[in-house]
Amino acid sequence: MPRRKTLWCLVCLILVACTHPPERPSLYAPPRSIAVLPFEVTCPGEGWGYFPCPVREIPTGEVAPGAAETMDRLLRELLASHPGFRFINRGDFEVLWSRALANLAQPSPAQIIKALGREIGTQALLYGRIFRFRERRGKGYAVERPASVAFALVLFDARSGRVLWKGWFDETQQPLSRNLFKIKLYGGVRWLTAEELARRGLQKVLKDFPFPQGGSGG
Repeated sequence: MPRRKTLWCLVCLILVACTHPPERPSLYAPPRSIAVLPFEVTCPGEGWGYFPCPVREIPTGEVAPGAAETMDRLLRELLASHPGFRFINRGDFEVLWSRALANLAQPSPAQIIKALGREIGTQALLYGRIFRFRERRGKGYAVERPASVAFALVLFDARSGRVLWKGWFDETQQPLSRNLFKIKLYGGVRWLTAEELARRGLQKVLKDFPFPQGGSGG
């Protein structure tokens, strides 16, 4: 456990503070192949997971059971029609993570990313973190509490360990009487479920995503 916590802190050094989502440095060309890693959940009071918090400004909150699996499914549905993606399930990722770390005597943040890239065989890694996934309370047009969803996506260059792109979504549904400009995001006047809000959030964030170019080469 101490070794694992130390590694989480090392990875933290490669992530910079975010202010305007999404970010896509123009210096880097889109990768040809991307491994989509399972979403990870951040809960209040918990420490780091596989990677540290990619966006520090988003407050954590309630995360409904099964939220990570729901986000995995939604992201896969949105990316499946695009070439160049390889989807990694949770069991396989645990094995790949352990194998990558076993070959690093004194791992640096970039080395961890590169080792994972070598194990998986793609040019980039897409990592997602869930900060909040709170279901609405009530149904239809009358709810006691609206859905609230917050997550971040980070694309790492598996060859250098650098961040190629990142974007995030942080939304608690509001009555349109308070903010009419949200009608496009909400898709109407009804109250969304957390899954519906998350899907719309992913669609919004992925509008600026550097999708793979030129096939699925490693």
